[in-house]
Amino acid sequence: MSRKEGFTLLEVLVALFILAVALAAIMRNLTGAITTTGALRDRTLALWVADARLTHIEAVTKWPGLGAQHTRMREDGRRFVVRTHVLRTALPNLRRVNITVRRAHHTDTLMRLVGFVRQP
Repeated sequence: MSRKEGFTLLEVLVALFILAVALAAIMRNLTGAITTTGALRDRTLALWVADARLTHIEAVTKWPGLGAQHTRMREDGRRFVVRTHVLRTALPNLRRVNITVRRAHHTDTLMRLVGFVRQP
């Protein structure tokens, strides 16, 4: 009896099935990595925006007034809405500054930053 060399159709189908499962898992991981990278980029930019806002408040020689204020800022071509809320503290010459940053036209907060500003 002579035996022919090569793969049977069943062996080829099993190999293709294993390859398809492996490629699907790789694509799922790659999609997750891309999504995570985009979210980290947005959070990093939001941190820069919040830090720039706090630095601006600290650099101004005028004592910041109490209350909330909304401003719009741009970073790396993206628009952000910044909410700055200045509060009293137990110390009369110190104010607490709460800064929250979100993307324009989005409702979820990307970054929260709390700082304290001393009276000049």
